[in-house]
Amino acid sequence: MSRKGPKGTKGPTETLKKEDVVQAVVIADSFRTEFHPITYSVPAALIPVVNTALLDYTLECLSLSSVQEVILFCSSHADLIKDHVKQSRWSDDTSTMLVTVIVSETCRSLGDAMRDLDAKAVIRSDFILVSGDMVANLNLLPILEYHRKVQKQDKGAVMTLVFKEAGPGHSSHISDKAILAVDAVTGRILAHKKVKAGNKKITLPLEIYVDQPRVQLRNSLLDTHVAVCSPAVPPLFSDNFDFQTRDDFVRGLLINEEILASTLYWYKLQEDQYATHVSSWKMYQSVSRDLIYRWVYPFVPDAPFFWNSEPYMFLRHNVYKQKSVKLGKGCMLTEDVVIAENTSVEENTQIGHSVIGKNCHIGKNVVIDKSYIWDNVTIGDNCKISYAVIAHGSELGMGVKLSRGCVLCPNVVLPRDTNLDANILVASDVLNKDSFDQDEEYKLDKVAEKAYRVQVLQAESDSEDEEQVQPLCGLCLSEEEKEEENESESGSEDELSDGGAMSERASPVPDDTHYLAPSDFHLFTKLKDFLGGTHFGSDEELKKTVNTWLNELAAEEYNTGILKLVNRYDKLFFSEVMDSLTRGYEDNLHPDNLILEINSSRYAYNVSMREVNYFVVKALLTLPIQIRAADATPKYLNEFNKLLKHFLPIMQNYVRNSDAQQDCLQAIEDMASSTEVVQGGLTKLIHLLYDKDVLSEENIVKWYNNGDEESPTASSLRKQVSRLETNLFCMR
Repeated sequence: MSRKGPKGTKGPTETLKKEDVVQAVVIADSFRTEFHPITYSVPAALIPVVNTALLDYTLECLSLSSVQEVILFCSSHADLIKDHVKQSRWSDDTSTMLVTVIVSETCRSLGDAMRDLDAKAVIRSDFILVSGDMVANLNLLPILEYHRKVQKQDKGAVMTLVFKEAGPGHSSHISDKAILAVDAVTGRILAHKKVKAGNKKITLPLEIYVDQPRVQLRNSLLDTHVAVCSPAVPPLFSDNFDFQTRDDFVRGLLINEEILASTLYWYKLQEDQYATHVSSWKMYQSVSRDLIYRWVYPFVPDAPFFWNSEPYMFLRHNVYKQKSVKLGKGCMLTEDVVIAENTSVEENTQIGHSVIGKNCHIGKNVVIDKSYIWDNVTIGDNCKISYAVIAHGSELGMGVKLSRGCVLCPNVVLPRDTNLDANILVASDVLNKDSFDQDEEYKLDKVAEKAYRVQVLQAESDSEDEEQVQPLCGLCLSEEEKEEENESESGSEDELSDGGAMSERASPVPDDTHYLAPSDFHLFTKLKDFLGGTHFGSDEELKKTVNTWLNELAAEEYNTGILKLVNRYDKLFFSEVMDSLTRGYEDNLHPDNLILEINSSRYAYNVSMREVNYFVVKALLTLPIQIRAADATPKYLNEFNKLLKHFLPIMQNYVRNSDAQQDCLQAIEDMASSTEVVQGGLTKLIHLLYDKDVLSEENIVKWYNNGDEESPTASSLRKQVSRLETNLFCMR
């Protein structure tokens, strides 16, 4: 695999324009506990997958995507990560990518990292956000270009999330699966739901179907944890301290009422592109298999990352072996095996579906199956190892048996004939309670002088004296146990569906035909006329008469009330916006405070976002007439220009994408149709907003071409601005 940069590529030390530099932010820490306690001595980003550190996969992918500057952010094990980068080719003067390590030991989440980067002001332009445990063979530049193209249409676009299609039964972790509701035309994300284990139903807000003409639901998507972000992302984290994870950020932008103008988009990878992150032992196994099966080409074991490393020989049955490996007589490598340099395997040993690191010694008559042995490990004779991870520098005596998800931390020493299973994690005596998360308590049972069994203790909610012992996460279980788990899951599905049916039978839909909503209050006048002069012998007779009358009413009678109520709410919202803007101008209030007031009114009257855009623009157009008494076109334009100097941030906050610009132009058209002073200055008004970068030429031309040809007013207005449209067309 070629490691040379593109022809003519400048080095990172050469002078480049800031906007030309392609930046990437790599978060080295996972801020997760799936790899505990092994990550207390080995950073998650340096965990070896098929004998290559995860961080190397990440940096190599960024390098092949022509990224020029990488900000590597870490909060723990900073010295180990710095040493790894220093010893890699990324520190060479010939490297086309500059890697800068930023350390902040107080950060405990992605949100803290983003806030720290915002405080340091190191983000200069759109950047690629990935984790240090990413394994991917995709080219990131097309995604970056797509994000920038979206930003031209929608100024509020702050992040593009990258997903990959995955069919049923995909081996990805359940937390990486997502369901999206997106605008079928623009690709804007309207709703984002994570798939939870055992949950077969999702709830989507009805508003997304009301506000958008075409909504597309996408399931079977895998979140690659790759995103392209605008420079506005770190400040958004700084302004919202409840944003701790990326999911918090996405959820906040979609539903948080204080952040209305920031939008999210999605990008789907092609079928031949691979991208995931190693977030658990299950994903560790899955990605290792994909690398061995060459699904991540050009990242395959026999294509080394570094020129000074010994190449692998690719043999039959997916066996990869370096030249310096020594195999004893009768040794059998069945299939899907990777063995690194300077490792020796003694006689009659059988290895299958496993990865062996460098400088290891494996004794005689050893059986290793579906396991991962890291560097400098010694395994005695007659050992049997299945579904296990053995970290750097560990030693196993003769006859040791490990199975069902054992994980040995670095430098563990097990005496002969030790038998461990049931997902028990074993740690060395270097680990103690003070090393673990202070929010949980752990129990350490001594197995040997340099081996301890680690268990997490969780107190039950109804008893302070009893404790429940739960093992930490290990490798996936055997195929038989997987089948048992699948049967258990299918059983829970049956229970869920049965429960749903029982719920429907137990809770019938109430008959609310005779209940009146506020939109039906207009019926009271007609009811009064109907009952006028009639006498009833009892309350039951009156009730029966009224119910009969309501049932006989046509549906149009109820719809009339609904339409009147919507129109009334629109008028009330517009009045609230006018009051806020008038008071804001007279009292010289900051635009951000007025935006908060308008947003609060929006939710109070349940107004859609596009209606907000329309009424805010209409209110701004009305202000010169109401508070400045502009009764002539020249005066109106002069006063509007003065008001715009104060209210331009408000207009820019709401008119940020193509749909919002069409709402703005519709408000201008409606005002010009009903107000002479606005109609007389229509061309100059649109040109002014174009000069202020509120309106784009594409959207002005689109509005011009989409006029109602049967409407004399619409045709007259477009004829008035035809010269402006012609000039814009020539400019394009």
